[in-house]
Amino acid sequence: MTFRKKGILVLLSALMLTICSLVTGINALAEDYPTQSVTMYIPFAAGGSMDSSSRVLAAGAEKVLGQPFVMINKTGGGGTVALGVLAGEKPDGYILSAGTSTGIFRIPVQRKVPYKPLADFTHIFAYAAVSSGVVVKPDAPWKTWQEFVDYARQNPAKVKYSTAGAGSPMHVAMEVAGAKEGIKWIHVPYKGSMPSLTAVMGGHVEACSSGPKFVSMVQQGQLRVLAVHTKERMVEFPDIPTFMELGYNYLNDTFFSVHGPAGMDPAVVKKLEDAFAKSVDTAEFKDMAKKFALQPLQIGSAEYTKILEDGWPKQVKIFVDLGRVKEAATQPR
Repeated sequence: MTFRKKGILVLLSALMLTICSLVTGINALAEDYPTQSVTMYIPFAAGGSMDSSSRVLAAGAEKVLGQPFVMINKTGGGGTVALGVLAGEKPDGYILSAGTSTGIFRIPVQRKVPYKPLADFTHIFAYAAVSSGVVVKPDAPWKTWQEFVDYARQNPAKVKYSTAGAGSPMHVAMEVAGAKEGIKWIHVPYKGSMPSLTAVMGGHVEACSSGPKFVSMVQQGQLRVLAVHTKERMVEFPDIPTFMELGYNYLNDTFFSVHGPAGMDPAVVKKLEDAFAKSVDTAEFKDMAKKFALQPLQIGSAEYTKILEDGWPKQVKIFVDLGRVKEAATQPR
C-alpha cells in the first residue's frame, strides 16, 4: 500500500471517529436534557386563559423534567410577536413558546409575519382546545340565534358585534355566518376579550363573539349565549347549538400549544411531549381547564404538525371566499 493511500485511510478513520464522537455527544446531550432551566414565552397578557394554562402546563412539566421553566410574557400581534422571536432562537430545547394555531395558520394568511409558519418551527405539543361563542345581554330581545339573525337581516348595517381582535376565529365566525345569511353587520374589534365583553354588557354593541371568558359570565347571569363555535355542544350549555349545526360549516379550531425553533432533536421533542402529556393529566391542569372552559388535549408533534399543514390551505380558502385576501399574505415555507 502506498504512503498516499495509507494517509487517506488514516484521514477517513479519523473522520469516522469524529463523526461517531459527535453523534455520541449529541445523543448524550439529548439523553441528559434538560440540564438547565427552560425558557417559555407566553404570547398573551397575564391573567388570561393562555397565560394561566401555559403556566400550569409548565409547572407540571417541571416536576417530570427536574428543571424549572422560566415564563416570560411577550405580547403583541395576536401572538405573532413571541413566535417571531422564537423563530430566531437556537433549536436546543431551552427556548420554547406557548402559542395558538391562529398564530400559525390564521393570522399569517391575512397579514405578513416575520416567520414562515410551516418551516420555522418545531410544533411540539397541543394541550387544549378553546371554547368560543356569541353572547348578548341577558335582557336582550333575542333568546335564540335565529331571532338574532332575523333581526340583523331586517336591520342591515345597524347591528354591531365586538370581538377580541380583527382576524380572530371569533371574527371569522361572524363573517362566515353573515355571508351565508346575507347579513351586513358591523364588526367592532377590541384589544382583548374583557373589553369586547364589557362593550356588549354596556350596550355599545348588540353582541359579542367571544373566547372562553364568556362561559363564567353566562353562568353568573351577566350574559346570554346564543350559539357556540365548538365542534360539539358545550357541556356547560347543552341546549345551545353549534355553528356547524346551524349550517355554517365553521368551527373554532384553535388549539393552545407549545412550539420550538425548527430543527430540534427528535429525542428532546419526545421528552417534552411526554412531560407535557403527564402535566395535562394532573388534577391541577384539569381544574384550570374547567375554570377557563378549555378542553384538555394530548396531541403530539407529528399529529399536530399534520393538523397545521392540512389546515393552511383550508384557512386560505376561508379568507379568499370571504374576500379578505386574494392570496396568503405570508408564504408558509
